[in-house]
Order: sequence, then C-alpha cells, then structure tokens
Amino acid sequence: MSAIENMDKRSKQIAIISAFAVIYAIMRIVPSFPVIGAPGASFSMSDILVPIYAIVFGPYIASATIFLGTFLGIVFGKPIIFLGWDFLPATMGALFIGFIIHGKKSIALGLLLIGILIFNLLPYTESFIPINSQISIPYNWFHIIAALALITPLTKISIGWIEENSNKAIFGVFILAMIGTLFQHIVGGIVFVTTLGIYLESINPDAFPGIWKTIFYVYPIERVAIAVISAVVAAPIIRSIKPLLSKSG
Repeated sequence: MSAIENMDKRSKQIAIISAFAVIYAIMRIVPSFPVIGAPGASFSMSDILVPIYAIVFGPYIASATIFLGTFLGIVFGKPIIFLGWDFLPATMGALFIGFIIHGKKSIALGLLLIGILIFNLLPYTESFIPINSQISIPYNWFHIIAALALITPLTKISIGWIEENSNKAIFGVFILAMIGTLFQHIVGGIVFVTTLGIYLESINPDAFPGIWKTIFYVYPIERVAIAVISAVVAAPIIRSIKPLLSKSG
C-alpha cells in the first residue's frame, strides 16, 4: 500500500470516527436507566450504539469513536459521573465485541473473566446476594453465563447470521449485544465502586449491600432491554451499511 493510499485510508478513518462520535455524543444526552446508588445520574441511550459500532467498524475504530463521543457528550451537556472515567465501560464494550467479531474470542473471554475477578476482589462489592435465609446466588450469575457462551460456538453462529445478512441477523446482533452489554456492565460496576466508593467515598459503605441487592434484581432486565433495542435498531442498519463499507474498501 502506497503512502497516498495510507493517507486516504487514515483520512477515511478520521472522518468515520468524527462523524459517528457526534452521533454517539448526541445519544449520550438521552437518558435511559437510572444509575442505582448515584442519585440524579442515568445511563444513556448511546449504549445501544456500542454493538452497532463494534460490528460495523471493528474494535479499534469503534472504541476510538466512543471514547471521543463520550467527551463530546460532556461538552454537549452530559454530566460527568465517574471522575472522567465515564468513557471506560462503553469503550471497553466496543473493543470487547469487536474482538469477538474479528475472531479474537479468547482475548474477549480473558477480558470478561478478569473483569469478574477484579469486581469480586474490590472492597464494597458483593459476591453473593442472599435471596432468603438459606439461598444465596452469585451476583455475577449472568456474566458467568456470558463467559460460558463465549466458549460455545454460539458467537460464531451469530457472526455467520450477521455476515450473511439473513433474517436471523437480528438474533445474531442480540446475542453479541447481550454478551457485550454484560461485559460493559461489569466494567461499569468496577468504575462505580472505585470512583464513588473507594476514591470519593460519596457512598456510605453500609449502603453498598443494599445497592448491590437492588442492582442484582434490576440489571438482567436492564441488559436484556439494551440488547433487544440494539438488535432491533442494528439489524437494518448493518444490512444497509456493511455492503457499502465492503465496496468502499
């Protein structure tokens, strides 16, 4: 590849990152679910764009776009919640899904397992949530299922559905978005307890067990909702955009 072709490719990448970062930033302003334990804070509808960007643009352009878009969102008026580390969950989520798409499933699995381990080693987190006086369930039960799904051929089948642009593409996007949003959730939990709990000490340590118990019941519904919306929005977009990208490449 010549120097001119390299410059042309780099210019296209910068244009993509800039344009889609603005879209992401605008979606950052639209609230979705409240952040439990952080009064007045909320997740953003931009979360539905994470798997779309990762599938269409790959891990590096997608994560760069989301990184830039997060800080543009702050400029547009989205309040900082986690001491400026607000970019980390979605950026890592895009990188994670991008690795799966590009056949680096072992790296994605390693990231997810490391995330679960770090979360459980941090102070103020809860490894098990008591359901009653006799039964406790791992807080990370859904994340563990996501890790097990990465070991199976499920992700390869999902990628095949997406690449074939078949009617099953929506299910492929849902599965990847589901696994990706669970990884994003565990990274978000690490950022949450590290910034608001350990560093700022803005949450009373005695409040954390109740916070994690509430999140335990809420996060599966929240994550499924994000994956469903992502799939519904992403399937037609990917079906129309991917052929254009392949022709331009």
